[in-house]
Amino acid sequence: MSLRPIIAERVERLCVQMGKALYQAQGVEEILTKYYSVAFKLSQSPTLEEINEEFDRNFSHTAGRLVGLLRTARSAEDPVATRLSVFVDERAWLVHKLRRTDYHSLRDEPGFLAVMDRVSQFESECEQLIELFHNLLTEYFVSLGTSRELIAQEQAKALREIYGE
Repeated sequence: MSLRPIIAERVERLCVQMGKALYQAQGVEEILTKYYSVAFKLSQSPTLEEINEEFDRNFSHTAGRLVGLLRTARSAEDPVATRLSVFVDERAWLVHKLRRTDYHSLRDEPGFLAVMDRVSQFESECEQLIELFHNLLTEYFVSLGTSRELIAQEQAKALREIYGE
């Protein structure tokens, strides 16, 4: 019996899961860049223009470089820094190694499910990191005197813009 149709179906499912995980990884990279730019690179009362310029400057960093900068800024022993190191390792596996190192997993159901589970766990961790750094960024702005109400209004406005409402 040929495994071609089974493997083709598994590759399709894996690619869908990988796409979801990569989309969330991009969200992590974006929020990390915003957090680093605002909390560690700018003055305590940056203008929106300064924030955008610093964001653009720092968004060109690789994920590994950005996490290294945050580890230095937050302390290497920080539990968040440890999670970010794991994020970088898992991202590297997903983006650069999965096909090369785990292609045999497509041949059997347990191996395939293990890879799918790893990708799914990475996606979940990305969602949690986005939430964590969103909250850290919110707390940073609150510490500068920005009201939570204004932050919530701006978030709602941004979401309405995204959803075309």
